[in-house]
Amino acid sequence: MCDSNRFVVRVNPAFTDLFGISPENSIGRDLDDLITPLPFLSEAECIFDKAITGTPISLIAIKAVSNGNLVRVFQVAVQIIVESGNRLVCFIFKRIPENSSLRSSDMCEDSELLNSAFENSLDPSLFSDAKGRVIKANTAFHSEFHWEPAELAEKSISELLVPKSIEPESKYINAMQEAGKKLRLQTVRKQRNGENLQTSLISAPMNTDKGEGYRIYRTPNSKARTAVDIAERNDFKECSSSGFHSGMFFHSRLDKMRTMEFIAPGTASIAGYSETELLSEERPFLSVILSEDRAMVLDTLDKSRSNRGDYSITYRIVNNCGDILWVMERGKIYKMAEGEPDFCVGSIIDVSETRKDREQSSLARDRIEKLHSVAAELQQCRSEGEIYRICTEAGQTVLNSACSSVFIQDGTKMKQIASSGRERHNCNKECSPGMVELALSSVSPCYFTSRDKGENFCPGGSSGACFRLSDKAVFQIISPSDKVFGDIDARITELLLGYTQQGLKRIALQQQLINQALHDPLTGIHNRYYFNRIIELEELRARRLNSSIGFVMIDVDNFKMVNDKYGHQTGDSVLREVAKNLENALRKTDTVLRYGGDEFLIILTRMTKDYCHKVEDRINKAVQKSQGLLMVDGEKITVSMGHAFWTPNATESIDEVLGIADSIMYENKRKKLEKLKKQ
Repeated sequence: MCDSNRFVVRVNPAFTDLFGISPENSIGRDLDDLITPLPFLSEAECIFDKAITGTPISLIAIKAVSNGNLVRVFQVAVQIIVESGNRLVCFIFKRIPENSSLRSSDMCEDSELLNSAFENSLDPSLFSDAKGRVIKANTAFHSEFHWEPAELAEKSISELLVPKSIEPESKYINAMQEAGKKLRLQTVRKQRNGENLQTSLISAPMNTDKGEGYRIYRTPNSKARTAVDIAERNDFKECSSSGFHSGMFFHSRLDKMRTMEFIAPGTASIAGYSETELLSEERPFLSVILSEDRAMVLDTLDKSRSNRGDYSITYRIVNNCGDILWVMERGKIYKMAEGEPDFCVGSIIDVSETRKDREQSSLARDRIEKLHSVAAELQQCRSEGEIYRICTEAGQTVLNSACSSVFIQDGTKMKQIASSGRERHNCNKECSPGMVELALSSVSPCYFTSRDKGENFCPGGSSGACFRLSDKAVFQIISPSDKVFGDIDARITELLLGYTQQGLKRIALQQQLINQALHDPLTGIHNRYYFNRIIELEELRARRLNSSIGFVMIDVDNFKMVNDKYGHQTGDSVLREVAKNLENALRKTDTVLRYGGDEFLIILTRMTKDYCHKVEDRINKAVQKSQGLLMVDGEKITVSMGHAFWTPNATESIDEVLGIADSIMYENKRKKLEKLKKQ
């Protein structure tokens, strides 16, 4: 437990066991001084700042034990207000075992992890020696302050970055660092152009014997280590919506009784019981859940355990007065190592007020059960089109609409790409386009009726609503009732669209991963893995059409000399420029890929045999004209090429034909080299 200044006011025996720090050495000390490694100070500071405002935080963090070794822990930080009115922050740490599936497969050493945290942080950071000279700076620092690495090397931080008006401050910071103390303050630093930049500073010693230390700056442009970023990285995000009661923030075991290990103070009133009652074995949380819903809740959690992902479930509980309440639980599953109990962290929110009367409860329950089935279907989808189709069908089966549609912005127009229910009506495809376009530019839903002017309304409905799905997509639903959507309809629609958006994000991520796997990260063109995937398809197509496949191998001349003479950054620039020229010299049906190193491969399909010569001529001309391939000393980069053909009647395999093209390319390179030697 820490006060509002981060000073420890109380620890339990488990804290001493985990971190090896006795209560006598903990009380009154800054928590970060005790357990936070230096490169993670800025992150820890933001976690505290977020938690002290009343927003619970839960995430994976790196901490240090008393002997300096690093441990990976699951961390909860939550505000507690005591009787005196003072605000405290309660920190809960759960060590993640070495063999836990939660740990990264990249099992780097402590020093590697700390260096990686320093290098990859988006907070501008410096590492200095005892005299306040720069040893190294991370990428974020160079980007924010615009200094080149060579300009900083072994230069004084005071001379380069500190305005003359606050030079005494710099001496104070150095003195604190040499004394082995951490320092936080608001200050000003100079950018390379001489302009001052307001920034917060954390100065901390790393090696007190040598006087070395970190200087971490948080500027207005810092993108990581901010309170917003910490909130976005949370494994659990607190739910909030109009009409909701405050929720119960909890940490529980995944056992059959749903044993609670922690409940945020003052939040258990949702069930009418105290935190002490729900934390005791006499009243496990499963006993509070309505008996008819218990199996469904346990089954949902058990299924979520397999993928260790976020979950959301709605069920009924019985409070201490015997009243039945509908609640929504959202959280995340954590699967621990063998022998360690699995657990979850999340929030339970009373959603009873969203149901206007008890007669609607059974209908809402039926809709939510249908929604769970829709969510399961969306998780199995393999394309955006399939997700949009299921979303529109659910608009009818779950929301009982007249029709529903998804529109995508195509240039300046909205194009309908999925619909359900329109076949029942003589419906215009351009139904209510004005509201669709309006919804795309609005965060809130757009509600409308058949009386709204300018709307070519659906003949099967009387009212409707449009919800923004993404930057380019809008979900439209038309109701046969003339009443604008009520709270239940709006909430279920929100859940449906939430599941839909999750599915779209999953598809986008999968597509991004596939795209990264099939493309060369340096040049942006396809890679050899892509060649291995498509060459069998090209061979089958060529056999079906009885056509040829041409292969052109290209190699950059004297590329090793370019790297040695001009540096690897220039070499990378040459490869990117060559790739661009190759793409510009081809038809859209042809393929260029990076085959390896400085070697490229072009695949030409459905072509005449003289087409390879034409392609090579175009490439040579493009390379000769390219200003990007002209070195600073006037030397011009050239390439060597060789081509070969494969036909369905050929006795050679495609691999053998590639070998022929490669041999011709190297023979041409050898002849070119001999010719240059004679000159």
